[in-house]
Amino acid sequence: MRNFLNEPPNIDFLKIKKQGYILSTLLVVASLVIIFTKGFNLGLDFTGGTSIQVKFMQKIDIGELRSALRTVNLQDSLIQSVGTEGVEYEIRVSLKKGKSSEIVQKVKKALKEKFGDKFEIRKIDYIGAVVGEELRKASVYSIVAVLVAILIYVGYRFEPVFALGAVIPLFHDAIITLGIFALIGEEVNLAVIAAILTVLGYSLNDTIIIFDRIRENIKLRGKKNLLQLVNQSINENLSRTIITSGTTLFSVLALYLFGGESLKGFSLALLIGIIFGTYSSIYVASPLVVDLERFLRVKKAEESKTQKAT
Repeated sequence: MRNFLNEPPNIDFLKIKKQGYILSTLLVVASLVIIFTKGFNLGLDFTGGTSIQVKFMQKIDIGELRSALRTVNLQDSLIQSVGTEGVEYEIRVSLKKGKSSEIVQKVKKALKEKFGDKFEIRKIDYIGAVVGEELRKASVYSIVAVLVAILIYVGYRFEPVFALGAVIPLFHDAIITLGIFALIGEEVNLAVIAAILTVLGYSLNDTIIIFDRIRENIKLRGKKNLLQLVNQSINENLSRTIITSGTTLFSVLALYLFGGESLKGFSLALLIGIIFGTYSSIYVASPLVVDLERFLRVKKAEESKTQKAT
């Protein structure tokens, strides 16, 4: 292990780049089909619903509150602590669970069975679907804005070929993550969108580090054997990729397993994104640079021949 960390291996990653392209294409197409046929299980942030603020006579934890709501099938509601004393909570229930009046009655019934009269309803608010629609649009705009900004930034810092090689895998990661959420019916809310944006940054960081090494090696050796040079660059960064991705993955896995219901969607999106983000940095972004560069070189040679012929 010590030698592996100190001395780069010589693994031919791009030997299976065609298989990588096929796998990624199948995953993206399958994800898009699932998204457009099955749709998302949208959370309260996007659909609207009921917000109930409850104050208890004594300190309780979220686990007790969620356990009480389980009796009326509302255990998947968004529960947030109000203040730091642990006696006041906001319960947010999706519109899909029923009308506001019905939800309030269910919550009162569940709390009465669990806590008796040791609580009071402080405030009840209705969150309209119009707000949810605006949040949906804002989420889409934010993801598109991030991708456009990345395209401009990488194109400026490197070359247009590198910019495309960096942005296309980000679409790949985001679509596959959303496709898995649609497939398993996991709730998509603002926390999940935040996780996806985080994943885009994480994946880009991994890709940019490899691209930096490719650029350094190009300066030293030129682009004559770009395939071999890209392979070498991936190998030189492999120990860093394994250490950073591995430690982050274990941290997020712990968050998913022990972070509770409210963090489940957020941590799952990070978990999926880290796995596919690391994969796409090696098997999508790097091969794309090689193939796009080769395509431009062939096209330039053909144009040169055409000009000479005329």
